[in-house]
Amino acid sequence: MSSQTGETRIKTNFLENQAREVSDKKMSKGPMIAFGVLFLAGISFGGYKVAEFLMNYETIAMMKNIELILDSPTTKDGQATVDVVVRNNNPFPVKDFAFKYTIDGTNGGNVAGGVAKIDNLVPAADERKFASVPLGAITGAPAKMHVDLSAAKIAEKSKLPADVQMAITDALFLKEQDSVAAFEKLAAQQPESPVVLTGLGLAYEECGIKDKAKEQYQKAIIAADAAALNGGSDAATAASAATDNAAENAHYHLGNLLLDSDKAKAKAEFEAAAKLNPTDPAVQAALQKF
Repeated sequence: MSSQTGETRIKTNFLENQAREVSDKKMSKGPMIAFGVLFLAGISFGGYKVAEFLMNYETIAMMKNIELILDSPTTKDGQATVDVVVRNNNPFPVKDFAFKYTIDGTNGGNVAGGVAKIDNLVPAADERKFASVPLGAITGAPAKMHVDLSAAKIAEKSKLPADVQMAITDALFLKEQDSVAAFEKLAAQQPESPVVLTGLGLAYEECGIKDKAKEQYQKAIIAADAAALNGGSDAATAASAATDNAAENAHYHLGNLLLDSDKAKAKAEFEAAAKLNPTDPAVQAALQKF
């Protein structure tokens, strides 16, 4: 705790996507006619919920592939903030996040709660950190924080085949060499997909293979630029799912990779990324270091 700034660190258990408890519904005793009406109403309601689930299945599946990681939760002048890393394990960009949160007090009970929003975008198969997300007022001494993703939107649907999309998500949960092998296989199948090429670059970089990572980022930029020029007019371009967002992300990672070897080229890559997506907090943070 800092007496000068009035800031208090909030301990957090970093739980995300918490399981929800559902209590069993008890069937009340009543006249058979009443039961029959309720039974028919239940069937109708059940059918509606099934239809609703099917319509929202894509969104439900997308949200299951998003992780929230909390960092540096603090309070200042009675207001709470937290840094949030949003990890998008989907093969398409996702935006406009909302998460429900509660903050437990040191003496029990909740001292804060509500819904926080992040009106920004996270690229496909990647993550971004959003600093000092406001959580509102706190009414007591904070102890632990719990979050649960409650909303997100698909920024742009992937045009990759469904099995390739699933394989990208699976590859993101693998470690180092296994992830490299999975993305190499995907790159052989989809050599013009910026998402796949950038994913392979990140996998190489995680393993310390920087020369190959650089090559993949450069390929991703070329593929994205080619797709933008063609406007998705042919099958190969459509399958690449290239967007300005995919090109921006590849420029950003190439810039990071060049920081140690060529700061001028690194800055040029960050500037290219900023032109494509000026609201990317990672790109803006990188440019502020120059």
